[in-house]
Amino acid sequence: MIDDTQQLYLDSLSEIAEALGHSFDNPISISLLCLTLGITNEEKGKIYVAFNQVLRLNEFDKLSVQLFRNELENIISNAREFNDIVVIALIKAFARNLIAELVPFARSL
Repeated sequence: MIDDTQQLYLDSLSEIAEALGHSFDNPISISLLCLTLGITNEEKGKIYVAFNQVLRLNEFDKLSVQLFRNELENIISNAREFNDIVVIALIKAFARNLIAELVPFARSL
């Protein structure tokens, strides 16, 4: 549960990020995206590992949003409720911030 001060911090970060262009279509901050979606830091780490595994186990032309969605659903209980734009935002954010090998696929989305 977020208290009033924490909410102000989150709101201020969101406002700054949005001024810089942060959105689901253009996620600038993976951490802010995770905060917005209720993803914990531990889950963020698990997603990082899972997304890397998807890349290792699949050739580029076999990659799909569904492969990444499947991994998210294994980690986050409410990920089944995420629409594709949210899954794609996570793919783009991890590509931009943590997984350079994911960039070519993220650019194709």
